Amino acid sequence: MTKADRQLAKAVNFGLLYGGGAPMFAGYAKSNYGLTLTAAQAAAYRAAFFEAYPKLAAWHRKQGNGVTATRTLAGRRRKSVAKFTEKLNTPVQGSGADGLKLALALLWERRHDHPTAVPVLAVHDEIVVECAAAAADAVKVWLVTAMTDGMAELCRPVPVVVETNIAPTWGG
Repeated sequence: MTKADRQLAKAVNFGLLYGGGAPMFAGYAKSNYGLTLTAAQAAAYRAAFFEAYPKLAAWHRKQGNGVTATRTLAGRRRKSVAKFTEKLNTPVQGSGADGLKLALALLWERRHDHPTAVPVLAVHDEIVVECAAAAADAVKVWLVTAMTDGMAELCRPVPVVVETNIAPTWGG
């Protein structure tokens, strides 16, 4: 898979998961991923996406009109949701946040495994951990296990994949 393939996959996934039509999807792909799609291409990607994921299309249709409450997979509730895109976004993004919090809790519970490793930043779906360079490989396993276990509680049987990077600085 090339970087361009990955960018397109991200644009399709995030541009359509949250309720975007073909014109919005084309704009989203351009502004967020630098991809230029014709109206016909955007419509074709959208049709293929929902053909591949018919249950997702059914979930979109189920949202309906009017104000409602939404829930994350962990059961957190958001009241008075009126916008279609928020009806879709809240359960997905909120469930991701729930999984991240579960992972952080597991890191705390398992801190005896690596007492000098310190989680210093958590944002969206990322956790930054500082540790001694000599412990980096072992801390990586500790982090991946906590993140996998935390999300797995919410989304079984869907497999959880965690990507990591060991670097001397946060940006590296």
